[in-house]
Amino acid sequence: MPDLPELRFNGNSVEAYTKWKSETRDKLKEVMGISNLKGAESEPTLIGSVDFPEYTRFKYEINTVDNLYMPYYVLKPKKNANGKAVVAIHGHGSDGKEGLVGNEAESYKESVENYHYTYAMDLMKKGYTVYVPDLLGAGERTMGIYKDNTAECNDINNALTSLGYSLQGIILFENMRLVDYISGLKYSEIDCVGFSGGGQSALWLTAMSDKVNKTIISGFMHSYKDTLIYNNRCGCNFVPDMWNYVDMGDILALTAQKEIYIETGDEDQLNGERGLEGVYEQIDIANKCFELFDNEVKLNVEKGAHQWYGSWLDEF
Repeated sequence: MPDLPELRFNGNSVEAYTKWKSETRDKLKEVMGISNLKGAESEPTLIGSVDFPEYTRFKYEINTVDNLYMPYYVLKPKKNANGKAVVAIHGHGSDGKEGLVGNEAESYKESVENYHYTYAMDLMKKGYTVYVPDLLGAGERTMGIYKDNTAECNDINNALTSLGYSLQGIILFENMRLVDYISGLKYSEIDCVGFSGGGQSALWLTAMSDKVNKTIISGFMHSYKDTLIYNNRCGCNFVPDMWNYVDMGDILALTAQKEIYIETGDEDQLNGERGLEGVYEQIDIANKCFELFDNEVKLNVEKGAHQWYGSWLDEF
């Protein structure tokens, strides 16, 4: 592995950054195996709805690419709607989208409570129309490989890489397809929030789509090489050849013109042996690009373990 990733930005101007951003995005789509995919063009299908006192929960299914269909919820507040949309992305231990809306199976209730999977509901109460998708391998999209709640990411990623794709690549592509659809609706802006693996997916979506305005990344900002193989070995983190080109801070650097809010616990084990040192390192890498736009990554370090804290919700 090279000392520095091949695609690290080393320019000092907005013009150089703009060129680097375009070229880096193209290369990352190639590495992730999605550069030649074309999103489906059909409209989502309404599956059903449930009425609650403060909001209505709609369930849709969207054709993303080829024969893939992604179910998602839309939480629409009945009062004080702010005209904005937000994509709330789940991580592990949430029963996919279900835990974010309080509809998880009994076997997931403990982890949903421990990780504080509340952000979809929190954002709805703030007036957002909230889109909550099931990522491939979670919720309704599990394949039944295991009889318990073991994540299927390793198995799915193995199969996808054998076909020239990657699980995180497909997750990114499907989330971009959803955002492309949302952007055609009459919202004043589209934001994004995710915790843990959902934080990773929120990072990717924000880095690769110009249609996302601001994002909270919770519980997921550390270096690749000294963290993933020791602390977070799930297959959704691994893309062939990725580490030769970028580290997490380089992906974050692609968002330099946006509002980015990061939170992490000072005892979050996903941060690896170096702990917060690795978090600061990756943010410093990104901030060299943010500074070109008189901008910076906002970071909150909370006292505690790996969980959603909601420390930036007042900014949304």
